[in-house]
Amino acid sequence: MKNIFKIIASSTRFIRLQRNVDQESAANEAGVSLRTLQNIEAGKAVNSSSLFAYLSYLGLLDNMLATLPDPAKLTPIELLKSTPERRARARGVIKKRAVSTPIRNTENNLIKDKAGFQWGDEK
Repeated sequence: MKNIFKIIASSTRFIRLQRNVDQESAANEAGVSLRTLQNIEAGKAVNSSSLFAYLSYLGLLDNMLATLPDPAKLTPIELLKSTPERRARARGVIKKRAVSTPIRNTENNLIKDKAGFQWGDEK
């Protein structure tokens, strides 16, 4: 990544000097701060919108965008491959226990439940 910043730094500085424009004037015309322009030409990381504004001022943005593929010309398979997959949220699985409750008859005595369980006093 540092190599990219160095290439951008040397290219932008070269073009600005070829035009015989000082940094302050170039920054004002590009709509960026002087410090941002100095950071760009020093090869430091800057805000992408500031970088694009300066590249546009120098006439380099159109050339850079021309190298990107046109999304309208991509096949559906290529579009699917280019979109990042969304991670599924981790969800804990709660297993429900089968609870067998005894059934009471009208006399309030416990009788056999569905699983065939008998209380000790029901022999």
